[in-house]
Amino acid sequence: MLGFLWAGALLLSAALRFWGARHPEPLQARSGPVLLLVLAPALLITIWLLWSSRGSGESEQSDTDQESA
Repeated sequence: MLGFLWAGALLLSAALRFWGARHPEPLQARSGPVLLLVLAPALLITIWLLWSSRGSGESEQSDTDQESA
């Protein structure tokens, strides 16, 4: 799985480099897609962490709470 991610990243990097060599003018990016690319991974990881911890049933207790029980 990790190899596929690295291979995909390498292919994307090579494609962007090739595209940049053929189009040397500055890229005018709109703010919507840029914000989506920046914030979407953090949002997806946050949702995944909250979803995965929901069913674990473990609660965090400090050392003093555990000693008094």
